[in-house]
Amino acid sequence: MATSRKEVWPQNLPRPTTPIKYLTENGFSIVRLCDVDQAISNTPGNCGFLVQRDDGPVHEIHVSFGQQLVADLLFRRRTPLSDTSVFWLVSAESCLANYLWERNEFPPHDSLAIQELSPEELMLALHWRDCD
Repeated sequence: MATSRKEVWPQNLPRPTTPIKYLTENGFSIVRLCDVDQAISNTPGNCGFLVQRDDGPVHEIHVSFGQQLVADLLFRRRTPLSDTSVFWLVSAESCLANYLWERNEFPPHDSLAIQELSPEELMLALHWRDCD
């Protein structure tokens, strides 16, 4: 069986996707767990990340949003924000990056519970729209 030249061109070969790393100025790198394992989904109760400082060990860190915060956001929005909205992941990543930058250390027990949002994050939450 013959192989056509079109099939062997490098640009036609499947490419593995490399997860995007969020880098903080003080040496932490953050990778979304869902970018490493497509089977992982994120919710307000659990957004997972792989965090590493320089060449140190990798920590699996889980970020959650308090139930009262989630309820307040849902009450203040004009349209519902689903548990599967990418907003939770984006906001969790931002809150984790801020924590790492401000404290210069991993969260205790590799988990971070968010009870309130910054004014910028709150405005983002109130106006967030997922693409369908």
